[in-house]
Amino acid sequence: MENKRVIISIIVVIILIIGIICGTYLFGGFSKEQTKLLTEETNKILQADITTENIDLNIKTNKNYAVVEKAVKEYISELKNIYVEMDELNTGINPNNIFTAQNMQDKDFSEIDDIIKEYKEKSKDAVTELEGLLTEEKIAENINKRNISTRKEYYVDLYNTIMTSDSMKKQYNVIEEKVKEEKDKLTDKINKIDKIAEFLEKNSDSWEIKDDKIQFTNLNRMTEYYSLLNKLTD
Repeated sequence: MENKRVIISIIVVIILIIGIICGTYLFGGFSKEQTKLLTEETNKILQADITTENIDLNIKTNKNYAVVEKAVKEYISELKNIYVEMDELNTGINPNNIFTAQNMQDKDFSEIDDIIKEYKEKSKDAVTELEGLLTEEKIAENINKRNISTRKEYYVDLYNTIMTSDSMKKQYNVIEEKVKEEKDKLTDKINKIDKIAEFLEKNSDSWEIKDDKIQFTNLNRMTEYYSLLNKLTD
């Protein structure tokens, strides 16, 4: 009877050992496959011009690897969106929508002042947001706030390896430079809008609002005005 119990115990142990070996083998194969997929998706981002190319937000990996992939893609997409916002601010400036009869009722430029103020605030906020996102604390926070079921330290390290790599830092630098370039362009346009508003205010006796349009009574002032407008749209 005692021998029979020993044999049963040995068989149970053998089954457990085989199970552990099989589990380890299967997990190793799964891990290798998922790491390969994550590497491929990361390389797409590293090789792309992320200011012009769309980020593929479709998740190709599974389980906790999918959490890492999603964190990386969403963060890079957020950085890209800041650039897009700045670009849209720039391209959206249309003097015909600024220097309108409605915005200059009774030769009052307060509406235009508000437009200028809004552009300045939006561009400043975008740069501030970008600078905040590019800090180590924010990058780390992006993964730490996510639900990782097991081996969290491993997956956090995997995420950090991607997000703090030299190649990814180059992408950060590209975005940062391009956002600041857009801000400089926007600032230049805002200054030109300011000059046009100052010109109209200074020469308020040379124009009037008629039929919902600016009508000049002085040819020289009219020429100067359209010259300033052309500089804004160049």
